[in-house]
Amino acid sequence: MKKSARLPLLATVLMVSIALLTGCGNTTPDKTAQEVYDAIQSAFMEKYGVEAIPNSPIEVDDTALEQKFYLSPDEVESYAGSIAGMMTNCDELLVVQAKSGEVENVREALEKALQDQKDAFGFYAVMNNTERLDAAKVVTQGDYAALLIVGISPEDPDAAVDFTADVSLAEEAFYDALK
Repeated sequence: MKKSARLPLLATVLMVSIALLTGCGNTTPDKTAQEVYDAIQSAFMEKYGVEAIPNSPIEVDDTALEQKFYLSPDEVESYAGSIAGMMTNCDELLVVQAKSGEVENVREALEKALQDQKDAFGFYAVMNNTERLDAAKVVTQGDYAALLIVGISPEDPDAAVDFTADVSLAEEAFYDALK
């Protein structure tokens, strides 16, 4: 085989090898849900000096994952989260790394959990629940999903309350952690 004929073949082999080694363009890193969750908490610590859920947070366990968030531990690679431990506060922060092909099911389950909170707290304005739920959202990227019902209440009781910036802070930290 001539040298000039081998060059395109070698170039093709090299390009295929690089594609296989880089995951064919998959840019979602292999992070645990705990690492993404910690990134969100760090963003809140940096801005406020407290975590995203400062009101008696309770760690999400397998039981809460199933009963409160409609997810079986068998459906996820990893998860990390906390919920407000006060009956009068609707805060929830949960990050899930779904098993391959399951992110849409996880997103739907988190949307249902968000709706449950809206049904339970939507008209219960104590602790600014109405404003928290107005700003809350579910976000996804790759095989990761997060439920973001967060917000740090202003110290001034007369201050306007809008948690859009806090949810955006959590959302940006979620996406940044997955870069």
